[in-house]
Amino acid sequence: MERISKSKLFRGLVLAFVVAISGFALAACGANHEEKEGIVEGEPVHLGSLEYNVLFTRPLNINDVEDAEYLVGKQEAPANKVWIGVFVKIHNTSEDDAHQIPESFQVETTSGRKYTNIPSESIYALQPGSTLEPEGNIPVIDSTAQVGPIQASMLLFLMDRESTEQRPVKLIIEGEDGPATVDLDL
Repeated sequence: MERISKSKLFRGLVLAFVVAISGFALAACGANHEEKEGIVEGEPVHLGSLEYNVLFTRPLNINDVEDAEYLVGKQEAPANKVWIGVFVKIHNTSEDDAHQIPESFQVETTSGRKYTNIPSESIYALQPGSTLEPEGNIPVIDSTAQVGPIQASMLLFLMDRESTEQRPVKLIIEGEDGPATVDLDL
């Protein structure tokens, strides 16, 4: 039986270690890539230092007591249209830098029809273009929107009723490393 020298054993172990580390490094390259399309509600997506999480989407009715606070200053939707609330949380993961959220958001149907969010006076409304301080949150901790029933800020859209049936309806979020699309559960 041939005896293996310590130096040959050491070189073999080093080579095995290098191969193992290379495999982990290659696997990690793919692990850093985050899918930005077809995200579902409740699944966070990162665009640069901003983490977005669409929690809930639903039609809003101004004549419903629960919905009236989401539609402050708005009229009843025309018969062929519907108010849609998209409820979102945003977190700035940076410890050092403030970041601005997009000036507007869009939803798009499978037929390619696009709708841009509508400004809202509601205390639950997300204010596009806002700046998030380092480690800041939208909605702000302990604000009405954050402690409210959905615990998120609302983006408001006025859509044609037929468009809500052209699923999946996607929220488009612009930003660093974006855009990202979230499939809305309408």
